Amino acid sequence: MMAQWRDRIMKIAALRGVAGREHRAAESLCEMLKPFAPDAVCRDGSVIGHIGDFADHSKPRLMLCAHLDQVGFFVTDITDDGFVRIGAVGGIDRRLLAGQPVILCTQSGEELFGVISILPPHLNKGDSTVPEWEQFCVDFGFASADAAKEKITLGDAVYFAQQPMPLLHDRITAPALDNRCGVAAVLGAAEQIAALPKDALPCAVTVVFSAQEERGSRGARIAATEEQPDIAIAVDVTFAMSHGEKPYGCMTLGKGPAIGISSTLDEALSQALICTAVAVGIPYQKEIMPDGTGTDADLLALAPGGAAAATVSIPLQYMHTPVEIIDCGDVAQTAALLAAFAGRCRDL
Repeated sequence: MMAQWRDRIMKIAALRGVAGREHRAAESLCEMLKPFAPDAVCRDGSVIGHIGDFADHSKPRLMLCAHLDQVGFFVTDITDDGFVRIGAVGGIDRRLLAGQPVILCTQSGEELFGVISILPPHLNKGDSTVPEWEQFCVDFGFASADAAKEKITLGDAVYFAQQPMPLLHDRITAPALDNRCGVAAVLGAAEQIAALPKDALPCAVTVVFSAQEERGSRGARIAATEEQPDIAIAVDVTFAMSHGEKPYGCMTLGKGPAIGISSTLDEALSQALICTAVAVGIPYQKEIMPDGTGTDADLLALAPGGAAAATVSIPLQYMHTPVEIIDCGDVAQTAALLAAFAGRCRDL
């Protein structure tokens, strides 16, 4: 069972879709969703599909939303000697950039491999200051600016080059697990919900893989306005304990999804998710966020007429780096919790 989850997560994590350049990833995810939501479509970089009877207005409308975009870079300049300058899309720590392998996706769809340049040790005078963004360049092997400009356009997307890899004990490492593991969980939940008899589903479910969460949750804002859910659950990642960290405020890999408790979330909905987890025997953790969640949930709550919003998050180590790590069991448990909630939401 975990092997199937591992393969699904790795396949989804391998898609390329930096915020603002999600369309190719969205098209692939739309095809993955269609077996469970046949009307699934791509809209402005997001994916939206429906499960259940939307003609029955007595049923609450439940939205399950996971953002599909990832952090990365845009090309900002090409130097006279053929090096490529980049700027970050989303929060990326400059300390980890020097020497990183990257992939550039050209306008024609070609992928170019390069490395972020770094001074060799004998030229480094012992200054440990982290370089500023304008000091980083990518070396693709071009000998001149003219050669680079034949293939590269300003604004092209650049990604960390690492591929998803399995680790021991059902864990995975990849650059885009934030938030492709959340997408995998919602896709798994959609599969389970779609398998229910139509008259056994007490709600109408909208599945959203949202664009541009890393740049202000634009996709979630549009989806909430268009779909007008009564209940909206953002499925994202949260910080997991790693070596040397203090346990305060961190979740733990392998101990189940984190249910959010926040001043911006609906308290009754958060408690309903906890009750569902207890009722069906799903392990869970509580994530306390007094001043907002920093996820799509903060925007989903602003749907026309208002929506009860909640978060269900997957613990993740090394966020916004090329080596993010998750536990496949946490993703499977997240999908199970979402599906169980959808099947019980009228009774909660």
